[in-house]
Amino acid sequence: MQFQRVIFLWLPVLVWAGLIFYLSSIPNLAVGEGTVDFLTRKPAHIIEYALLFGLIWRALQGSLAITARTLYFSAAVFTLLYAVTDEIHQLLTPSRAGKIEDLGFDLLGIFLGAFLLHRHRKLLK
Repeated sequence: MQFQRVIFLWLPVLVWAGLIFYLSSIPNLAVGEGTVDFLTRKPAHIIEYALLFGLIWRALQGSLAITARTLYFSAAVFTLLYAVTDEIHQLLTPSRAGKIEDLGFDLLGIFLGAFLLHRHRKLLK
């Protein structure tokens, strides 16, 4: 595969993953308190991991000749593994806490990304 194609496919994944890593590195990152914080941060988890799933799916689809099922499964696994490492990273960041419940919201984002991508591809046919 040509170097330009690799960059075209994988650079968006690296940039988005880097943004997630950066945001996870900010101590005391809060939007508000209590319910306001919950209602902004949890949907953000869902959206950021739906987008990461889509970017990884796109990169894998352009890089490998695999079945659609394997493509969705692989993108989901890679995205979930990144989510796990992000929570571990937050455990090591002062005033942050890696939480299992956040992995649940990340997983919802992965399912949402897969659903929307599948639906979009079906509508294009």
